[in-house]
Amino acid sequence: MTEPRPLGFHDYLEIGLRRKWYLILPLMICLIGSFGVYKYLPKIYEATTLILVQPQRVPETYVRPTVTDTVASRLNTISQEILSRTRLEQIINEFNLYPEMRNKVPMESLVETLRKSIDVKVHGSSRSDRDQNSFSISHQGSDPRTVMNVTNKLASLFIEENLKVRELRAESTSDFITRELMNMEEQLKKKEAELRMYKERNMGQLPQQLDANLRILERLQDQLKTTNENIRAAEDRSIVIQNQIEMLKKREPIQTARETRRDPTTGRENMALERVPEDPLVTQLNLLKRDLSSALSKYKETHPDVIDLKKRIASLEPKVQEILQKQEEERETRMREHRARQEHVVVENLPPPAPDLETQRLFTQYTEQYNSIVLEAKRLREEEKELKQQIVYYQRRIEETPKREQELILLTRDYDLMKANYQSLLDKKIQAQMAENLERKQQGEQFKILDPARLPEKPVKPDRNRILLIGAVIGLAMGVGLTWFRESLDRSFHTVSEVENYLGIAVIATLPNLKEEPKRKAA
Repeated sequence: MTEPRPLGFHDYLEIGLRRKWYLILPLMICLIGSFGVYKYLPKIYEATTLILVQPQRVPETYVRPTVTDTVASRLNTISQEILSRTRLEQIINEFNLYPEMRNKVPMESLVETLRKSIDVKVHGSSRSDRDQNSFSISHQGSDPRTVMNVTNKLASLFIEENLKVRELRAESTSDFITRELMNMEEQLKKKEAELRMYKERNMGQLPQQLDANLRILERLQDQLKTTNENIRAAEDRSIVIQNQIEMLKKREPIQTARETRRDPTTGRENMALERVPEDPLVTQLNLLKRDLSSALSKYKETHPDVIDLKKRIASLEPKVQEILQKQEEERETRMREHRARQEHVVVENLPPPAPDLETQRLFTQYTEQYNSIVLEAKRLREEEKELKQQIVYYQRRIEETPKREQELILLTRDYDLMKANYQSLLDKKIQAQMAENLERKQQGEQFKILDPARLPEKPVKPDRNRILLIGAVIGLAMGVGLTWFRESLDRSFHTVSEVENYLGIAVIATLPNLKEEPKRKAA
C-alpha cells in the first residue's frame, strides 16, 4: 500500500462541488439570521452639530482677554458642567427620554446612559490653541427627532455656559485685582505716612537738604568771621574813646594869658600871643583818619569798619571846620587887641577859670559813645555765641546726613517697590475692567453654531453591512466545518488514484457512472 498523495487545489474544489450544500445552507441560514438580528436590534440614530470658536472682535493687542486657556481645556471644564447629573436630569425630563426605562431603572442609570451617548470632539491640532478653532457635539438615540433636538439643546447649553464662564472669569479676575489693589493702597498709604513721619522727624538732616545745610553753614561761618571782626573793631574803637576820655580828664581849663614885654630896641611893649590847647574833636578826627588809613590797608571799601569810619569822619569834619574857624576869628581878635595895647607891659592873670562847657559836652559825648560801643560789643559777643551754636547745630546735621541717607534709602526702596506693584495692579485692574466690559458686550471669544444638528435619515447602529459580514463569515466557517466533518465520514472512493492507493494494484479499466454521464453531457 503506497503513501496517499497530498490534496491539491483541484481536490479541494472537487470536494467543495461535491459537498456544496454543506457550504451553501449554513451560509444562507447565517445570512438570514444576521439579517433578522439586524431587523430585531433597536435602531440608534446620531445627530452632530459643528460649533466654530470665533475669536474676539477687538484685537488682543488692545484688550487682553482674561480667559487664556486652550479650547480643549475650556471644553473639558464646560463639559463637566453640562454633563453633570443636574443638567442631564433636566434634559431627560424636558425631552422625555427613555420613557420605557424610567420605571425599570433608577435615574442615575438613565443619566449615565445619556452621558455615554454624548460625545464632544475638538477638531484641529492639540499643540496650539489657534489650530483648535472648532468642535463638534454628537448625540445618539432611538428617535431621530429627539436626537436632533437634544443635540441642538446641548449646543445652546455649551454656548451659554461659555459666555457665563468667560464673564464669570472676567468678573472674578476684576474683583480679585480690585481687592488686591485696595490692600496694596492701604499698605502704600501706611508706607507714605511712615516716610512722611520720618522726614518730619529728621527734617534738616535729609540728603536733599545737604547742599542747603552746607550753604547755611558757610554763610554762618562768614557771619561769624564778620562778627569777630566787628568785635575787634568795636574793642579798638572803645580803646580809642577810652583814651580820649582819659585825655579830657587830664585836660586843664582854658585860660587866656596875655604878657606884654618891652622891646629893647624900640622901647615899646609887645604882647605875646595866647596859647590855646588843641580841641578834642580835632584830635578825634585825626585819630579816625589814622584808623581809616590803617583799615584801608587791611580791608576793602565795602568793609563795615571802613564804612563806619567814613561815616564818623564825615560827621566830625563840619564840627572841626567850625571850631577851626572860631579859633581863627579869636586869633584875629586878639591881634587887634594886641595892637591897641602897646604902652606898658602887664601880665594879667585871669580869675579862677570858669567851668568848660565844651569839655563837658565832649566828655558826655565820648561817654555815650563808649557805652554804646560796649553795648554793641556785648551784642556782638552774644551774636557770636549764637552763631557758634548754630554752626555746631548745622555741623551735627551734616554729620548725621549719611546715616539718615542710608535709613531713607531703605524706606524709599520699600516704598518704590510697593508703588511699582500698586501701579502694576492699577494697570491690570484697568485691563481687567476692559476685558469684563468686552465679555459683557459679547465682543470676546464666542462659540458660533456653524452646522446645526439635522434630522438623521439612517441609523448609525447597528451596522447592517457589518452584521451581514459577520453572519457570512460564521456561515462559511460552519459550512467548511460541516464539509470537513462529512468528508471525514465518507469511506467511498471517488478517484482511480484512491483505489490504487488503497489496494496497491493498478486499475485496468473504469466504468462510468451512467447517472452522472447525461448530466455532464448536458452541462
